[in-house]
Amino acid sequence: MIKKNRYKDFEIYYKNETSETLARKVLDTDYTVIQEYKNTERNYVAKIEIDGKSYVLKSPKAETVIPQRKLQTAFKKGEGLTSFINIDAAQNAGIDFFIEPLAIMVKRGVLLKESFILMDYIEGENIKTVDDIDVIMDMVQKIHEKGIYHGDLNTSNFIKTKEGIKIIDSQAKREHFWHFKRGYDILTMKNDLLTISLGYEVEKNYRVKRDLGYLLGYCIKNFKKLSVVKKIREIKIKLRNKGWKV
Repeated sequence: MIKKNRYKDFEIYYKNETSETLARKVLDTDYTVIQEYKNTERNYVAKIEIDGKSYVLKSPKAETVIPQRKLQTAFKKGEGLTSFINIDAAQNAGIDFFIEPLAIMVKRGVLLKESFILMDYIEGENIKTVDDIDVIMDMVQKIHEKGIYHGDLNTSNFIKTKEGIKIIDSQAKREHFWHFKRGYDILTMKNDLLTISLGYEVEKNYRVKRDLGYLLGYCIKNFKKLSVVKKIREIKIKLRNKGWKV
């Protein structure tokens, strides 16, 4: 059961007292940064240490920086809390593939002002083999059967641990009526660099239902491959590097 408490203008969401204590230490900056994996205007991810143990601290800053995404937070919970709630629901439905956050810290008024996600630091290896991808596709089929999709399905968002392969960096959202997002998952996996290099036939192992949602996903995925669309994306990246919030 997810609990909530308030500390230093933040709402802390957690499941046990240990996690709440860790969240308070994060808000007190009572931790040591071991390694920063990403530190941009839009995203922060770092390996930190609290009381001799390693954790991962994330701050999805894009939703407080990009105007259109910031505006959406008036009606949405934010990436961190959404992930926590959805992964908890997935676990209750018997899906234990996701790495669950330990605590979410959210500061907001009408709009989201700041948020942090605290997770265990998981030792593991990158996905490397056809056998690994076979396991992933079996996992994907199981979460899709529950109406859950990943949202960025590629092999870099999985990690091979001692307890098996786990899913990382997913909000575990649901779709209820068609197979647009689930179809898009499969289409994204088909374009993954590792699956391509290994000659892995994604849809031979798992074919998502071909409904109108899948067709829409197929059209969007191929639209994004057009040279003019790629050019627009390159322009957006250059503008972002200059400080534009697009």
